[in-house]
Amino acid sequence: MIYLKSQEDIAKIKQAAEIWKKTRAVLIEATKPGVSLITLDRLADETIRSYNATCSFYQYEKFPKHICISVNEQLIHGIPGKYIIKPNDLITFDIGVTYQGHVCDAAFSLVVAPSNNEEANRINKVTLLALDESLKLIKPGNTIGDIGAKISEIATTHGYEVIKDFTGHGCGNHVHEDPLIPCYGKPHSGLTIRKNMVLCIEPMLLTDTDQYVIDPKNGWTVISKNKKLTCHWEHMVLVTEEGCEILTK
Repeated sequence: MIYLKSQEDIAKIKQAAEIWKKTRAVLIEATKPGVSLITLDRLADETIRSYNATCSFYQYEKFPKHICISVNEQLIHGIPGKYIIKPNDLITFDIGVTYQGHVCDAAFSLVVAPSNNEEANRINKVTLLALDESLKLIKPGNTIGDIGAKISEIATTHGYEVIKDFTGHGCGNHVHEDPLIPCYGKPHSGLTIRKNMVLCIEPMLLTDTDQYVIDPKNGWTVISKNKKLTCHWEHMVLVTEEGCEILTK
C-alpha cells in the first residue's frame, strides 16, 4: 500500500530522522580498530533509547540485534557479534529508528582508518555517487524505473554489479511500505512518483558479480558469493512539489 504522508506523519518522521542522524554521529565517532560490532550495536540502542525512541529492526521478523552492521563482503543484514574491527574494513551501518509510531530507515558506509584500502574507498565512493545521482531524479511525475536505471548505470559504468533480489522501499508509517525500488530498471517505467511519498533509496553494489549467498549460520546476512567487497548506502527522502528533501543527509 502506498502511503502519502500527512503533515503530522511528516513531522514525526522528521523527528525520527533527527534521532537517526544523532545516532550516526555517535557510531562514526566510536568506530575504530579494536572495537567489537556488538559494542556498536549496544551503543546504537542506548543512543536511540536516550531520545525516547526504539530500534525499528530489533525483533522485526525475528532479527536478533538492534541494527544491521555489515563488513566487507557482507552486503546487508549483518548481525553484530564478536567481530573486532580492523583498519581498512568497509563497514555499513543500517539503522532504523521508531519515534511515536513513525520510522526513519537509512544506511551509511565508511572505511575504517587509516582508510588506505583503495578498493574499499572506490566502491564506497561509487555507491554514494549512485545514491546522489539517483536522488536528483526524484520528483513528482518521474518514475521508480528512473531511479533504478540511474543506480545501475552508475554501478556498471564503474565496473560494479547491483543486487537484483533486494530493493529500496517506501517507509515512514511502517518499516517497509510500497513501492519497491530496485537497483535497476528502465527509465520512464513503473510507478509514478507523487508528492508526500517517503522513500528509502538504497544502492547495493557488488564487485565482479551480482551473485550472493545467505549466511547459513544466521539465515540473514547477504554475502557476495565471490567474497569480494560490497557496499550499501541508503537515504530516506520526502517527495516535495519540485524534487525531494533528503531527511538523512
